[in-house]
Amino acid sequence: MNNSITFQKELLGVQDDLLRFAYKLTSDHEEANDLLQETSLKALDNEDKYAPDTNFKGWMYTIMRN
Repeated sequence: MNNSITFQKELLGVQDDLLRFAYKLTSDHEEANDLLQETSLKALDNEDKYAPDTNFKGWMYTIMRN
């Protein structure tokens, strides 16, 4: 399967977890949604920097935290 399609499926698969994490960081639903969107866009922009077969969720949490 195409790496880009796999990446997008991984990204979709962690959205709920990331939203919960964003809410823990912001304590505000609207800010959490904004943070999730910013994080997802940043991940898509940096897809080429993600090493396949590494911890995708951990990579996403790091992007969100930063």
